[in-house]
Amino acid sequence: MASSSSSSSTGVAFAAAPGTSSGGSVFPGPPPPTPSNHKPPPSTAAGGTETEAALSAFLNRMLLSTPAPTLRSRPSSRLKTRASAPPIVSLDSPDLAPVCAAAEVGYFHLAGHGIPSHLPSSALAELSRVDASALRASNLCTLGFSEEDQEEEADGDDDPAMVFDVDEQGMDDLPAAAEYARRMRDVGMQMMALLSRCPEVGFAEEPFAEGRRKARCLVWVSKVGTGESAAAPPAAGKAKAYPYVLGLHCQWEQEAGPSSWVMDDRGEWTAVGAPDGALLVTIGDIAQVWSNGKLKKVRGMARPTSAPSSDGHASSPGRLSITVLITLPLDSVVSPLVPLSPAGEEEGCDEVTDGDADEWRFRSFSLEDYAWRVYHERLQFKDPLVRYRV
Repeated sequence: MASSSSSSSTGVAFAAAPGTSSGGSVFPGPPPPTPSNHKPPPSTAAGGTETEAALSAFLNRMLLSTPAPTLRSRPSSRLKTRASAPPIVSLDSPDLAPVCAAAEVGYFHLAGHGIPSHLPSSALAELSRVDASALRASNLCTLGFSEEDQEEEADGDDDPAMVFDVDEQGMDDLPAAAEYARRMRDVGMQMMALLSRCPEVGFAEEPFAEGRRKARCLVWVSKVGTGESAAAPPAAGKAKAYPYVLGLHCQWEQEAGPSSWVMDDRGEWTAVGAPDGALLVTIGDIAQVWSNGKLKKVRGMARPTSAPSSDGHASSPGRLSITVLITLPLDSVVSPLVPLSPAGEEEGCDEVTDGDADEWRFRSFSLEDYAWRVYHERLQFKDPLVRYRV
């Protein structure tokens, strides 16, 4: 009976105001609030139900067709690791194919270099007897940094332990280390000439040809930690770096695991094995700029794996690692070595044309400013060349 009464009341309300309510609205007014007709009119309720159903179906379609956004945390270079067997280049019978392959990864093994097998050990024996703590100020002066930088480093990292310029007098009392550095420099210069023979992936000219640029050779000596797992990459932010063209590293044989870690151009650690008698050569940031981005680079330098301690626990560093860097004088300006256009070559023009400049991938920059930034900023999560890219 209540339902019948509600229908009657609703029908009377609509009949009394077919098109206009008492307030002047074009819609019928609601029925009086009685207990028997507390629900909206049947026609209104049906329309509302249809509208809500349509809206619900629309929202469901939107949710199903649009994937939910995925929040991704910043990738950590420490967690991204992989093993690698880099190309092998030989100076005995130079083959350009491995050089082209090395351009794609930023590092390679070098055979046929002619370094006597006993020389690295003799150099390390001499360097191990040097009081590295007394060379902190000398290290920074060799790198071209100021007294303010020396104060900042007073309580900082111990890396590098020692830095020497091969052409200066700091290595006079280290004959074996000086001989090793000079031989490694000669090998590096041979490798530079080989890269110049591959203009499609290397340099458009021989950068250190007579009268063009002067090379600088640094001996970078680092301490190797002990007691850490050789299977784990170095901890983020522990190592400093310096701009270079090529880095030459003599790997030491390990009982297990890779011999060195390198951080590739994407910021990922890569484990690199140690073939017998081969050097590990890394391509640096200066080389990448000179090649106008055709060469991949390594961020920083090769890092040797940790040395196991005698008792299986962490202890003080027990050995050293030597990296020889082919770099430039600090007052140099670094810019791409862009080849001349065909028109420029026909006209005998020695200047880079505007068309060539449009193809540059890097802006020119001062090595002094860049070296300070690379040394003081960590490379694990940011490419230091980003700000110079065109």
